[in-house]
Amino acid sequence: MVTVLRRLLRYPLKHKKELIISVVTSAASAIAGMFAPLVARQAINLVASFRWEEVPLYAALFIILAIIQGSISFIQRVETRKLAELVSFDLRVELYRKLQELSLTYLYKQGTGRLVARVTGDVEQVKGFFRFTFAGFMGGFVLLIFSLGAMLSMSVDLTLISLLILTPLPFLIRRIAKKVRFHFERAREDYAKMTTVLQETLVAMIPIRAVGASDYMFKRFFGHNASYAKHLISVGKLRATIWPTLNFIVNMAVLVVFWYGGMKVISGALSVGDVAAFSMYVGMISWPITSLGFLTVIMERARVAASRVFEVLDAKSDVEEHPNAVPLVVKEGQVKFDDVWFSYDGKTWVLQGLSLEIAPGEIVAITGPPGSGKSTLAMLLIRLADPKKGRILIDGQDIRYVTLESLRRQVTVVHQDVYLFPDTIRNNIAYARPDASTNEVIWAAKLAHIHNFIVSLPKGYNTEIGERGVTLSGGQRQRLALARALLADPKIVVLDDTTSEVDAETERAIYEALTKHLKGKTLIVITQRPSTMAIADRVIVLENGRVKKEIRGAAKRGVVS
Repeated sequence: MVTVLRRLLRYPLKHKKELIISVVTSAASAIAGMFAPLVARQAINLVASFRWEEVPLYAALFIILAIIQGSISFIQRVETRKLAELVSFDLRVELYRKLQELSLTYLYKQGTGRLVARVTGDVEQVKGFFRFTFAGFMGGFVLLIFSLGAMLSMSVDLTLISLLILTPLPFLIRRIAKKVRFHFERAREDYAKMTTVLQETLVAMIPIRAVGASDYMFKRFFGHNASYAKHLISVGKLRATIWPTLNFIVNMAVLVVFWYGGMKVISGALSVGDVAAFSMYVGMISWPITSLGFLTVIMERARVAASRVFEVLDAKSDVEEHPNAVPLVVKEGQVKFDDVWFSYDGKTWVLQGLSLEIAPGEIVAITGPPGSGKSTLAMLLIRLADPKKGRILIDGQDIRYVTLESLRRQVTVVHQDVYLFPDTIRNNIAYARPDASTNEVIWAAKLAHIHNFIVSLPKGYNTEIGERGVTLSGGQRQRLALARALLADPKIVVLDDTTSEVDAETERAIYEALTKHLKGKTLIVITQRPSTMAIADRVIVLENGRVKKEIRGAAKRGVVS
């Protein structure tokens, strides 16, 4: 726990201004509040001795102190909130960058819902630690020290009696905190599972309804949601016991102060104002004492959440850029898979010693039954994962030793499962090249045979498309993704069933345009369609992660049969 929290405390050090103001104002607010009981004591003693003429002065002083404390407290709350938000901002940015760097194998193993929970829920718990505890602890510590000093100066024995009554508070709170932690951890697990089901449902809404799995998904969501609510209700009940317990013990301490202090007033050892001020200090020190228990709860929650955040930040990616990586230089476009072995789970081999060489400027179609490793080749070619054994070369350069940015700029993969952004059609096409001119965007759209459809829309290229392009047909989405890839003007293009939802006539027109435009560039087409294979110079058939056979001379460059 100490290691995690120590690492967590490095983050506010990046924001020294907010940190210093937050801590200083927290201590200053506590000091300002310290004087209120002393002023009240003096005013009460004046009233008890019938010296009314000085009472307005102390009343005014009491009000001034309240204003000063309130003003300082306002600044402290604002700066503490700002500090907490800045820390959570930094954590979210780090997590997002890390998730972009991690390999697909790691992302698949963790699951979307769990990772979303790290970026959202867990970071919020860390923010709560800095917002409610971090600077407040300084104020509570100062308040406790000064209050105890004032109480001891008035009555040592009454101070000891009060502390004896208040001592059980942190232990009771801590005991409740352990139960809170148990239910909270279970709630976080259920939240991650619930988020996963929700994400799956929204992304795969059509196939879920098509196979009649809506009830099954609802039951999964309902189960996790019910468990999540159950544990949070338990947390709420446990928290609800804290305040009655606190109030009961504090009231008992105040009652003893009035009883024992009253006897001291009668004996002349204390004044009425002393007892009143002492009772105020008892209420004030009860919070710092109680906060020891609360601190345990909040620190433990922050530790659990932070440990999950750091687990992602510390995760080792299967794909890391070599320290001495150099930019990829593609002059010809030769691609070579040399004895490549790959497994997603470390148990089942998807590729088993696959060797394949694609000549510069060649059109190669790759086909085979599901699970034969076709799409895996595309994924490995842009290093979304790395082979467990073997190597992949482009123009003789091992792609493990080139920069990722240069690799993915010169090798473009267009997948069957297209992702489009909830933005305009123009911006979706120009995503890889935001500086592209309108004419260049139109050129790419024409090449992908989507231009005529776009201009038929009321707003043309400025038409907003829905989340993941749900307002478009499958074929339209695929052609937009193809236009995006062509605008990037890569040296090597991989089409992974990119025209699977396009009609035969449109597909023929697309490939006629591609074979002309990509002349001299390497084109790899992953497909099951015979009509698509017909455009290839060579057809590679995969089976069980190996090359089963090759069919040469399927087509001549620029001629589609």
